[in-house]
Amino acid sequence: MRRFRSMTVASAVLTVLLSASSAPAFDHDRPGVFDYYVLVLGWSPTYCLIEGRLRRDTQCDAKTPHDFVLHGLWPQYDRGWPKDCYAGRRPWVPSEVIDTMRDIMPSKSLIIHEYATHGTCAGLTPEQYYDAARALYDRISLPPEFTDPEARRDLSAESVEREFLAANPWLSADMIAVTCRRDALLDIRVCFDRDLHPRKCGPNEDQRRLCRAGTINVPAP
Repeated sequence: MRRFRSMTVASAVLTVLLSASSAPAFDHDRPGVFDYYVLVLGWSPTYCLIEGRLRRDTQCDAKTPHDFVLHGLWPQYDRGWPKDCYAGRRPWVPSEVIDTMRDIMPSKSLIIHEYATHGTCAGLTPEQYYDAARALYDRISLPPEFTDPEARRDLSAESVEREFLAANPWLSADMIAVTCRRDALLDIRVCFDRDLHPRKCGPNEDQRRLCRAGTINVPAP
């Protein structure tokens, strides 16, 4: 299991939580005003088959195939979610931060987009936001079946979820959701509270809405 490195990051997140605690509950799209996080792990083969290769995304370079990549860390309301939160200046991700994330987020444009769209709503600097995202990514153990480059299977969303729960016994079924697109596995979503502890997901992660297919394809890396 990847080591969980969140103590320092959690302190930064807690500072944001305390500074935002006096904000009214209905004040949406303000930095630091949200209820919980969703960590999104994207199944790279599906993205590349559907649109990534057409975009010539570097994530889809056949010489360096990927399985689960960090798609993002999304602040959520109990219902709905903020995005593009304005903090008085244009979002900027330093090149050194981008470089440190390229091993788990192979696309530079994705790194920049995720901070501008979601990281700004966390109320964190790019460094704090991506430290938190990496700490949570590192905590997730991938089921062995999903790291086999020869594997190509048809599964149900429930069976994918069961494999992740077996590999991560600290999770429960209400903390995780599976999404699909065109009947193929798209991503895994895991919910955490503002202090980066696992928590129950909200209606945003309703499994019936995120993947209605009875059987989903899991294309090989």
